[in-house]
Amino acid sequence: MFVLTRQEKRVVCFVLLVIVIGLGVKEYRHTHPSRAMISGPAKHASKASTTRKVGLKAVAASRPTDAPADE
Repeated sequence: MFVLTRQEKRVVCFVLLVIVIGLGVKEYRHTHPSRAMISGPAKHASKASTTRKVGLKAVAASRPTDAPADE
């Protein structure tokens, strides 16, 4: 058997805890579906297109203008 330092033991415990919490969240979401999943894909599609439009406006607004720089 090998010996782990105190810090290594903490890291192993943290990783195992994160895995257990992740599995718990996954199981909870599987047994308690959200309202968006229950209502159907029509509402989800409209939300996606709205998000896409907002994202494109944000990208277009952040682009530099094509005007020549004054030197």
